[in-house]
Amino acid sequence: MRRTKFISFILAVVMVMTCLAVAGVSTSAASGDVVYFDNSVTKFSTVYCYVYNSDDDKNDIWPGEQMTNVSGDIWAYSISGDYSKIIFNSGQGGTQSDDLDYPGNNQIATPNDSNNKFGVSWKAYTGSDTVPTKPTSATSPTTSGGGSNTGVGTVYCQNDANWSTVYCYMWNSKTDENASWPGEKMTDLGDNVWEYNYRKNYANVIFSQSGTPQTDDLVLPGDSYIYNNSKNTWEPYSNGPVKITALTTDLESPSYTGVSVVISATAKSTDGGNLTYKFTVKDQNGGETTISDGASSTAAWIPTSAGKYKITVDVKDTAGNENSRSIDFEVKDATALEEAFITAFSNSLGTRTQIKQNSNITFTLNAIGGHTGNGLLFYKFVVTDPDGGNNVAYYTTSNAYSYTPTKLGTYTITAFAQNSYNNTISKVYTYSCVNVIDEKPGDTNPQPVTSTTAPTSATSQTSPTSPTSPTPQQPSSTSATSTSQTVTVPNPKLGDVNRDGEINILDATKIQKAVALINVDNYDASLADTDKDGKISVKDATVIMKYVAKMISSI
Repeated sequence: MRRTKFISFILAVVMVMTCLAVAGVSTSAASGDVVYFDNSVTKFSTVYCYVYNSDDDKNDIWPGEQMTNVSGDIWAYSISGDYSKIIFNSGQGGTQSDDLDYPGNNQIATPNDSNNKFGVSWKAYTGSDTVPTKPTSATSPTTSGGGSNTGVGTVYCQNDANWSTVYCYMWNSKTDENASWPGEKMTDLGDNVWEYNYRKNYANVIFSQSGTPQTDDLVLPGDSYIYNNSKNTWEPYSNGPVKITALTTDLESPSYTGVSVVISATAKSTDGGNLTYKFTVKDQNGGETTISDGASSTAAWIPTSAGKYKITVDVKDTAGNENSRSIDFEVKDATALEEAFITAFSNSLGTRTQIKQNSNITFTLNAIGGHTGNGLLFYKFVVTDPDGGNNVAYYTTSNAYSYTPTKLGTYTITAFAQNSYNNTISKVYTYSCVNVIDEKPGDTNPQPVTSTTAPTSATSQTSPTSPTSPTPQQPSSTSATSTSQTVTVPNPKLGDVNRDGEINILDATKIQKAVALINVDNYDASLADTDKDGKISVKDATVIMKYVAKMISSI
């Protein structure tokens, strides 16, 4: 009897251990499984499902694929693949669930709260709702530029915003669309051009990076048009052998008279052979000037009159195929420009994308404007090394800055130009620091106008952002304070705020720091009011700079 009870006990222990072992095995999705999400807590406008095994093995790029609203707050997603992890999210790079283990087929997740990141409770789904059949994907074109396809038209996206992928959503009404949001994935033709063949006529279109970011609601202008998702402009796009994938200027519109504008075209021909480029500029009165005509894909134009212009490039291949493309460009009068305007950035190595390790380099920022106040422009260079370290930078009247990079990797130079009223403009330039300069012809230095936030990935990795230096601000008080004063000269002159017996750029720098409410050592505020207006401001530093530059003889 005791022996029987002991055997029964052993069998029970084995059964428990077996159950625990089975419970410890992670569940993996199978193609055709359906997972559900209860949106009553989070109240997302749209629910996305991201399922994955690794960064290279996933259902789609972040934020995944859009789920289908099947009933009230219940959303469903049909899984096409074998995945072990899952994340629910709003599709906006914001609120999302934890990285969840896949629970198995026909399970519903109910969020525990609406915070980012939120946990969920799983249970078997008992509803009768099913996932509607997904729309058929568009047939991929057999040739670039449209080629032969079964659609009624083709639309293109010039992906100058550098999205990782481009989706096209087209519609006439809520019930008449090419596919559920975000539409269908476009085909990458190369050179940042993406193509989509639509199977019926639609009036409206939205381009997006799988949902976010996205363009505004756009009106489709017609067949074979291309939309630039950075400039937000439409242009006709040829289906012929010659493809012009880009027509750009190194300076943004508007520019100013007397400033050189470099125009660049990117084109190719499916028939092969060499290409010729003819660049013309037409003014608002109809006058047309040829800037360049030959094998070069770039041309330099120096406008002499203010007005609105149309820049056109005509490209021809050796087979006689032609194509053209135009952009609008505005030129303003530079003689009355008050704000600073950056015209060029260069370095003493003459390179565009690379700098040499342990070599002293002088960076030069060229700017125009400043026709206000004292007529001076001030410059500042913030250098960020590959480890994120920054130099100590202040505004001076010199438009050049010398620096020796000691670390291999990417350096970022943020160059500032400022007029005497603190109106500031800046541009960002990046260089790779290398042992040997080997940059290729055509390499260009990126100059982003605005920064974009990359969508959050499943592992919550974010792209680093370049540090920025704040513009000097006018303090609310009329006098600056100092942390200490070291008197070294018995009777210092007005402007000699560090009391070292000389009036130089060091004194101007200390006034600038004090105005920006930065603690300053060896600073005598009683000597800072150089313009004698009863308050201390950046204008007092300007007086010193003019004195140092010998623009005035005394303070």
